[in-house]
Amino acid sequence: MRFAELAFPTAVRQTFTYQLPESLTLEPGVRAWVPLRGVHAIGLVVKVHDTKPSFKTQPIINVLDPNPIVSQEMLRLVEWISTFYFCSQGEVFQTALPSAVGIVAEERLIGVPEAKRPLSQEALSAAEKTLLEDVDSKGEEGWSLAGLKRKYRGRQEVKAIASLKKKGWVQVIQIPKTKVRSLEEVIQNGEYAESLSTGHSHQTVHPIHPLTPAQEQAFEPIQKALQKEHYQSFLLHGVTGSGKTEVYLHAIHQALESGKGAIVLVPEIALTPQTVARFERHFGPKLAVLHSRQTDKEKAAAWFSIQRGESKVVVGPRSAIFAPVEDLAIIVVDEEHDTSYKQYDPAPRYHARDVALMRASIEQAVCVLGSATPSITTWEGAQQGKHTLLSLTERPFGSMPKVSILPMQSYRSAMNGPLTVELYSAIEESLERQEQSIVLLNRRGSASYIQCSSCGHIPECPQCSVSMTYHKPKNMLLCHYSGHAHRVPTRCESCGSEQLEPKGMGTQQLEEELQILYPYAVIRRMDRDSTSKKDEHAAIYEAVKKGEADILLGTQMLAKGLDFPNVTVVGVLQAENELAFPSWRASERLYQLMSQVAGRAGRADRPGHVYVQTYLADHEAFKAAEKHDYMRFVTHERAVRHASTYPPFCRMVTFHVKGRQAATTIEKAQALGQALRQHAGESNVLGPAPALIERIQNRTHWQVSLKVDPQSKASQLYPFLDRIIQQVEGIKKQGWSSVRLNIDVDAVD
Repeated sequence: MRFAELAFPTAVRQTFTYQLPESLTLEPGVRAWVPLRGVHAIGLVVKVHDTKPSFKTQPIINVLDPNPIVSQEMLRLVEWISTFYFCSQGEVFQTALPSAVGIVAEERLIGVPEAKRPLSQEALSAAEKTLLEDVDSKGEEGWSLAGLKRKYRGRQEVKAIASLKKKGWVQVIQIPKTKVRSLEEVIQNGEYAESLSTGHSHQTVHPIHPLTPAQEQAFEPIQKALQKEHYQSFLLHGVTGSGKTEVYLHAIHQALESGKGAIVLVPEIALTPQTVARFERHFGPKLAVLHSRQTDKEKAAAWFSIQRGESKVVVGPRSAIFAPVEDLAIIVVDEEHDTSYKQYDPAPRYHARDVALMRASIEQAVCVLGSATPSITTWEGAQQGKHTLLSLTERPFGSMPKVSILPMQSYRSAMNGPLTVELYSAIEESLERQEQSIVLLNRRGSASYIQCSSCGHIPECPQCSVSMTYHKPKNMLLCHYSGHAHRVPTRCESCGSEQLEPKGMGTQQLEEELQILYPYAVIRRMDRDSTSKKDEHAAIYEAVKKGEADILLGTQMLAKGLDFPNVTVVGVLQAENELAFPSWRASERLYQLMSQVAGRAGRADRPGHVYVQTYLADHEAFKAAEKHDYMRFVTHERAVRHASTYPPFCRMVTFHVKGRQAATTIEKAQALGQALRQHAGESNVLGPAPALIERIQNRTHWQVSLKVDPQSKASQLYPFLDRIIQQVEGIKKQGWSSVRLNIDVDAVD
């Protein structure tokens, strides 16, 4: 007798063993219906074997797929992710597969076949008969269990669900949440044309531009690695505007010439319209785009197109690393330093850069990590020989912009609204030359908060321990964590005073002030609020690109992937805000933000100038950014990290503890900290301590961090973490079972 191991979309970190009936043949990578906890559940077969377990097994009911939907290489990758990031394989499949072909299912109530039912309905109650008649009327489709409970909410029929099931009249089965099995079904539904579109309209595939000598020098090692068809990773360190994308394009073109495929990861697809447009311009119908704003049908169409080999090049954010590209030759991780490659919630809490490296290793492909400001962890890996370092030190067109650090202490009496006189004049002169400017303020809203000038009270979200942000256009206070919002009060809720004043400045208020300073300028704002709807980001981008806007202002979104040749002035306000975030990576994030936003200026034949307003002009991140000196910054920051034993000189594992009851949450966090110190030593454990935001949506959040040897492997770390969890979860105390414990391996903050 043969057996199969199945994974389910639960947090249980194990597979489940089932018998394989002689009438069924299957191979790993297909979905199957099996009995699980009283329902017909959908699981994914990850292994088939002949080893009989010591416990009784149940048979597989049916197989959903005629052929595997997950390749053997992807099964290996999923197993590695589940071990490395301490999660279940089912959780990984839940992320890796679109809902149309996934194991995420909905429960439906259907009637038991006539031949297997009891002989008579006489023993049934009126409610049971009503419910049974309703279920039978739906035939094989049955009723959505959740929908049925809503229909009969508060009535006896809800209780009849369990009793009918117990008496053998009805059964619960799971079906795929989105009932699409193949590309043919997508086509039949008439939605495939729009689904496969990337949103651009290039009908003709354009040839790739020749490389400059410097780009050619960077490309040659990648070219040789592609020809050898074995794994090798590269770090392409190139200043902003140096042509890293051109190198990517040539490498992908070579892969396609060999009949192979490519994956290009970008930080956030909505923030990089130019990148997507450039790839489509050169690869046309061979390109598929995956991103979170697509509908389930759009994702299904793209996924099937990739699986069938019709789309050989995939562009997308972190989840695109799971695209079913056959004969994968190269993976590009553009802006590899960007923290959006790290998934926080839900599990798996993976980092797409590291998953890309592992997938490339499994599939004997090339992996290229590109950035103007590589993460210090990646840079250290290159110094140790894990990645081959390639450099682009100059721009082929234009020059690096001049950066002026403006100490605000010296400008208190030389301000024009929120701008220093120097920045104000630079923008004014750029307008006269019919050039464009960018102004960055890394804060949303009209002001940071509302404060009572009588007692000092600051309104907080009733669900979270965080002050609410003031949004002037709607006269609202909004919590950006829970979404709770209400009108600005007329009186202080603490002392009753009417002296409520907005404090600080956000992008909305800055927009108003800039419009006063430059009344004839067309100003566009780009932040999460102004781009919350689909295609709004692209609309703003197109307006600036066409010269329909003179000043573009916004948050850190401005630093990502925008290339406007007519931008010659960049201003950064309250630049030190990034340092207010309590993280060992705060300085690195500040340097990266300064360098990336500075790179928006002077990208054509017109020189650019960047003005940085700050109260911390002597900070090393500003000094290095002023000289475009990455090596200066990384040398300094590396020494700081080494002295404090922070990554890359350790790996960080953060345990997040959250629950509705503060006392039990803190108690469990303290027990976790004690267990970690017992097994790992005092010096390797930080906390327990309240999380940055201690209360979110009426839940208390605490955390404990563990420093781990940077050379430790998943095979060593997994059993250690498992012992810790078993020890803490084994403590039986009232209320502890409702406190959730999440683990973030290789946490970035």
